[in-house]
Amino acid sequence: MKEIDKKILQILQENGEISMEELGSKVNLSPSPCYRRVKNLKDAGFIDKSVAVLNKQKLNLERPYFVHIKTTSHNKEWTDQFKKIVKETPQIVECHRLMGEVDYLLKVRLKNSESYNEFYFDLINKIDFASVSGFPSLEELKETTVLPLDYV
Repeated sequence: MKEIDKKILQILQENGEISMEELGSKVNLSPSPCYRRVKNLKDAGFIDKSVAVLNKQKLNLERPYFVHIKTTSHNKEWTDQFKKIVKETPQIVECHRLMGEVDYLLKVRLKNSESYNEFYFDLINKIDFASVSGFPSLEELKETTVLPLDYV
């Protein structure tokens, strides 16, 4: 990948609403070639979509909770049901299958411990787990949607 394309991707990650004129001036291109490069990056799959990043405090989602899930069931039926629940639960903003003692790690956005309690009971009533442990974040030191471009 050319350096100019990396610069374009970096700028777009930080401001997806930037005009082609302003983007072009930041990478020393006129708007038309800049637009073509952005279109090529989209067509090549480097840009999945453009979204609005919402203010968590305005939405009363002030802290993330991290949920460790252990299961005794690793069969396809259980896994398919769990994936469906994850996709249908808007409070779950990330889900990762892990190696080791914990099978899944969820990042959940909730208002407070009372809403965690509701989330917890709703989740365990939908599917069986060996154990579920929730950990509220005390302080969010970094959260970003900007991905590193060092490996392209």
